[in-house]
Amino acid sequence: MVGNALTDDYHDHLGVFQFMWSAGLISDQTYKLLSDHCNSESWIHTSSECDKILDVASNEVGNIDSYSIYTPSCTATGNGQFLNHFRRRFHSVARVGEKYDPCTEAHSTVYFNSPEVQKALHVNPAVAPTKWSTCSNKINGNWKDSSRSVLPIYKELIKEGLRIWMFSGDTDAVIPVTSTRYSIDALKLPTVSPFRAWYDDGQVGGWTQGYEGLTFVSVRGAGHEVPLHRPKLALALVKAFLSGSAMPNLSVQHADS
Repeated sequence: MVGNALTDDYHDHLGVFQFMWSAGLISDQTYKLLSDHCNSESWIHTSSECDKILDVASNEVGNIDSYSIYTPSCTATGNGQFLNHFRRRFHSVARVGEKYDPCTEAHSTVYFNSPEVQKALHVNPAVAPTKWSTCSNKINGNWKDSSRSVLPIYKELIKEGLRIWMFSGDTDAVIPVTSTRYSIDALKLPTVSPFRAWYDDGQVGGWTQGYEGLTFVSVRGAGHEVPLHRPKLALALVKAFLSGSAMPNLSVQHADS
């Protein structure tokens, strides 16, 4: 199972910019400029020209959580601009069942920089000054062997018969559902079960489509980290995958009740 994952630089860029525009986050002009100047860029190492347009997009998007565009952003960390989220990757954590906390990154930064935690992790600031952060811009900037696409790996694994599910929360603007769908489309797999809604407690939980060797599932109202934003729907997703069954439809839901 792979969720809201970076897959292919071209198709991921294509999907991000289209999602931002269709969600009303950026202007028509910025959408066109992003599509013209950034689509063919490396996801990790963008050109200075593309960066300038991303700055414009960042200002237009404003202070929102780009990993979950319809939930409140963290006011404790100040500016939550799109550009910072676009260039950095992190995984927030919370207990299942608790309300989503948009400040999980801020909490983790405080936690991992506390002397007690660093001592428990055998970090020795006496040897070298140490400050923990969710992502290292130094490492990111010097990462030279990042692949532009993992689609060939998917083709290889599908050929070997590995069961693969790609799922996507549909309120994530960093690796949105549009990016995932463009990447799947690029694999040119035959459809074996048509696009349809799936259900949880009689309500639409998302949408799904089966391909030869791969299943796509979207999770309604979930951000980048599906279990964090929609734990109950995430549980239904994991159960279906582990049992080797399709996502539940409405008739199944009624039969269960």
